[in-house]
Amino acid sequence: MNYQMMVMSLLPLIALLNFMLHKAHFLHLLLCLEIITLSMLMFLSMGFLSANIPAPLISVVVLTLGACEASLGLTLLVLMVRLFGNDLMKNISLSKC
Repeated sequence: MNYQMMVMSLLPLIALLNFMLHKAHFLHLLLCLEIITLSMLMFLSMGFLSANIPAPLISVVVLTLGACEASLGLTLLVLMVRLFGNDLMKNISLSKC
């Protein structure tokens, strides 16, 4: 396994660890999810390139799902800031509904 593949395999784990440990701000969680999505896209692309398999369809599907995830996340972030005035996760609870 070369150096790039090793870094690409560790990047989602680091982002997932960061996602689990730092849950204070919604924007931070969205950035961690985006890093996981993009690192998986790069990992898939590098894996297919190293195996000489042309896989543009899978890369486009993963990239499209990442764009949809980012769009929904930013929509929720704007809604949350308009309702609560900040993006702190402690403001969200089911008891307020």
